[in-house]
Amino acid sequence: MIENWEEFYEEMEKLSLPELEVMIKELYQKFQKSKAYSDDRLNACLLQRKLLINRNFIFTPEAVMHIERVNSILTKSTAKVLKRTEYLCRKMVQLKAKGDDFLDDFNVEGTVAVGYNGEESILTFDKDENNGQSDYQVMADVLDFTNDAFEYLRRFSISDGSNLFSGEPEDKFIIDEMMELNWNDELLSAPELSFIEYFCYASHILFVDSADSLSAIIRSNDFRNEVKVTHQNWGEKLTV
Repeated sequence: MIENWEEFYEEMEKLSLPELEVMIKELYQKFQKSKAYSDDRLNACLLQRKLLINRNFIFTPEAVMHIERVNSILTKSTAKVLKRTEYLCRKMVQLKAKGDDFLDDFNVEGTVAVGYNGEESILTFDKDENNGQSDYQVMADVLDFTNDAFEYLRRFSISDGSNLFSGEPEDKFIIDEMMELNWNDELLSAPELSFIEYFCYASHILFVDSADSLSAIIRSNDFRNEVKVTHQNWGEKLTV
């Protein structure tokens, strides 16, 4: 909880974008050294940065092209992760049905994420809509560390113990109702984006719900799809 939060917010809202990012960097260094799970002041400054940048964001043809690019990547990524998650679920069900002596249960987890792993994770444009006032590299690192923007955008998890399926070919392992909706709301409802027929839920999480700004998101170049399988064995137990 921020002490004297009214005074803090009042001072923070007076800062220009460069001044705000200086404060973010200072708070970030302190947060890295602390053992705290989160820092309210740092989170507030990141949200204020998003507000400042988005307020002056111009939907140029290039910017719109990259918004469409990011949405297309995330839409395809969601479908890929779902497909692979279902495929591996079936394989695990088949393995267990054959009497595998290790497999008491299993869990298959699929995730879609955007991250920061150095300079190649951020695209450099010839024109900067913020006139060089934002340090996209450092801010991406901050957001990655604090997990405000770079947490999982989508996560699917299913285990044999859930008894949600029998493993038959016609069974649907995961029903993703979010994919059935068009998430073209709030920032993604801008008239300049109306030609984009569909915005996926992962785009909504990244563009709308995260603390990242439009200017930073369109520079994203590090998308990660991952599916993990956990084989679980309960081990030997004494009978009482």
